[in-house]
Amino acid sequence: MLLLIIGLVVVAALLVAVVTDVSALYLERRELVAAADGAALAGAQAVDEESVYQNGLPSSGPVPLDQVAAERAVREYLADAGLVTGEFEVSISTSATTVSVGLATRLQLPVASAVTAGASGSAEVSASATARTAVIP
Repeated sequence: MLLLIIGLVVVAALLVAVVTDVSALYLERRELVAAADGAALAGAQAVDEESVYQNGLPSSGPVPLDQVAAERAVREYLADAGLVTGEFEVSISTSATTVSVGLATRLQLPVASAVTAGASGSAEVSASATARTAVIP
């Protein structure tokens, strides 16, 4: 009977460890998704004002994007959000009408990193988002 109880305690402890680590991964990914989405939206709001003032708005389709200002807006958003670029891999891709942002980091798992030594107690977490400038119907 004692052996059965010990086995049940071990299984319960392993279950708690797995749930703790998976929850940490989920929360970190959720944070990255929100940051990437917000950064992409901030970048997509960087309309090419000079083109709009010179040529007017297009009769239909997306409004042109200032790619340099869009990348700057993405970096400012990430800095304001507290995402230090040294801790996160940041990739920014812009085109004439879209902004894509990718974020990645290595998360130290709370239980796995305490139990195991080295990189085996961590996991790669990444997220990406794409936003497009306003579309005129």
